[in-house]
Amino acid sequence: MVDALHAAHRALRADGTLIDLRPDSDHPPYVRHAGAEPGGFRERDVARGDSAASDRAIDRVMRDGDFELIRAGHFWYSLRFTDLAQLDAWVETSRRIAGYERGTRARLAAHPDRPITVRRALKYAILARV
Repeated sequence: MVDALHAAHRALRADGTLIDLRPDSDHPPYVRHAGAEPGGFRERDVARGDSAASDRAIDRVMRDGDFELIRAGHFWYSLRFTDLAQLDAWVETSRRIAGYERGTRARLAAHPDRPITVRRALKYAILARV
């Protein structure tokens, strides 16, 4: 990611803005179902590692003086699934999610036909080219 940030620095004009937006491993996704929060998900080790490496890359280009941080944080968004089968298919094909936290799927299975909402966080950083 450091190489990509250096390339972005070269491509941006003076005082240009770069927005880094990616999944936030510091705030793992969780489930809302039948008015409760029955649990969440485990992230793959590689996903957590990628997030940590991306954080280090942002820190490095700011330390190198390429960018200045304007603002950073995270926000939540929702993914809706019609039932447990649809959520299972999403989990199975996710490159980021390794599986359910212990007990989460069993609690969801009590009402498998009810809609399920997954809340996920995105981390952002708004950077100005120096």
